[in-house]
Order: sequence, then C-alpha cells, then structure tokens
Amino acid sequence: MMSTQENFHAGSRSAQDYLYDPDIPTPSHGERARTMAAGIRSGTLCTLLNATAEPAGHPYGSLVTTALSDGRPVFLLSGLAEHTRNLTEDPRCSLLLTEAGDDNPLALGRVTLLGHAENLGKDAGAARDDYLAAHPQAAYYLEFGDFSFWRLEVESLRYIGGFGRMSWVDVDEWYGAAPDPLAPAAAGILEHMNEDHRDALSEYCLAFSRARDFSEVTMTGIDRYGFEMSVVTDDGARPVRVAFDAPLDGADQVRATLVELVKRARVQLNDQRRP
Repeated sequence: MMSTQENFHAGSRSAQDYLYDPDIPTPSHGERARTMAAGIRSGTLCTLLNATAEPAGHPYGSLVTTALSDGRPVFLLSGLAEHTRNLTEDPRCSLLLTEAGDDNPLALGRVTLLGHAENLGKDAGAARDDYLAAHPQAAYYLEFGDFSFWRLEVESLRYIGGFGRMSWVDVDEWYGAAPDPLAPAAAGILEHMNEDHRDALSEYCLAFSRARDFSEVTMTGIDRYGFEMSVVTDDGARPVRVAFDAPLDGADQVRATLVELVKRARVQLNDQRRP
C-alpha cells in the first residue's frame, strides 16, 4: 500500500492542488501491476533471435497466451515456434501485458516483465494447473510431442498505469503483492454506481474532499483500499479519491461499505448546513 501522492511523477500537481488528501491509502504499483497482470490472458513475448535466424540477436516479438503462477508468467510453447528456439539458445526475454479498452491506448495500463525463461516440460505441476485453469482448451496441445510449459522468472519490471502513473517496481514487491479481491467485480460496481447512484457520488465528494463546484461526477475505479472518482470543474476533469476505513476482503463487502459511507456523508453535510 502507498499514498496517492507517490503515484505521480515529478511535474504533476503539488499536494496543495489536490481535491483530496494525497496521503490516503491506495494500492502500491506492485499491487496494481499484479492485479492487472492476473486478469490478462495474452501478451507479447520478446526473445532474442537465435543464431540460425536473420538478423541473429535482434529482439523478436510474438503473441503468446499466458497465466500467472505464483507471480510467474507461464506459457505453453511449441518446439517449432521461433520464440521457443530463441529461448532454448538464450533464455533472456520480456513479456508485455496490456489492458484492453476503447480509451487512448497510452492512457491504459501495461506492465513489462523481464527475466529468464525456464523449460518445465509437460509435467509442470502447479504451473501447468494454473495455465490450464486460465486456458482449458490448451489441454488439446499436450497431445502433441513438441509442446512444453515454460515459466518466466521475473527479475525486473516496469509498470505504467496511464499518464503520470509509472515506475520500476521492486521485484520483491511484485512477488509479495496479491491481486486486488475487488478486481473481478469492479466493472459491474462502477456501472451500477454511475447509473443508479450519482447523488451518492456527489455526496462523497462534498463530504470527503475539497471538490465543490463540479458539474458532473463519475466513479472511475475501486479497490480494496477505496475508490476513485472524476469530477468535471471549470479547470477540467479532476480526480478525487475516498478511502475505506479498512481494506476490504471481497466484493461482497462493497455494498454495505458504500452505504455506510453515504450515511456518514449525509450526516456530515447536514451538520455543515446548520447555522
């Protein structure tokens, strides 16, 4: 967990310009990267062209399906594939995972994982189980003799969460982080709040932030530590974050937590209106 202020690189707004307390709890970049990577099933594997290819030694990118197993990306690769030949000769590689969406691609999240790949063979234990849980149809390929599981041992990684949110993440932080338990339900929660509870979003902003003169408010993200909104002001769209009293363990706790927060917001706003 880190403060929101740590999410932004130099040149972004100062703490005095925030519409909320920039030190409230928010996911660390390691947590954000693990959460994003856990939900992505394919990426670009970059290897180094083997000595029989032209031009040998150059970076070679290819599309692969993947799944995380204890923080390590796992692949099921054919021995006939160029990237497998490359890894057999030089195991250094990187994997680029990117979020999908209709927004500007540069505003979406991505993470590049760098390290060395290891051939685990067909009987890869937990790595095999985790991969097939994500790609059950891939069990068909195990009937062919040239397919085997490979695992990327992550040694370094770069996380980019959109404009102004980026860093090299400590590898121990990556391995120590856990995917956010709200992530699988986040899209549905945002849709519900934005369609049915706009009044509550406004009350959150008025009670728990410095946002006042805004014409529109949208919930843009939610995680175990709190949620984020975007308010439209005369200065354009501005972010607002509200923290939960304690981290949530699952999506089943979200409704009661948001209801309690809006009750508290209304009490606070009523107290402010009294003469």
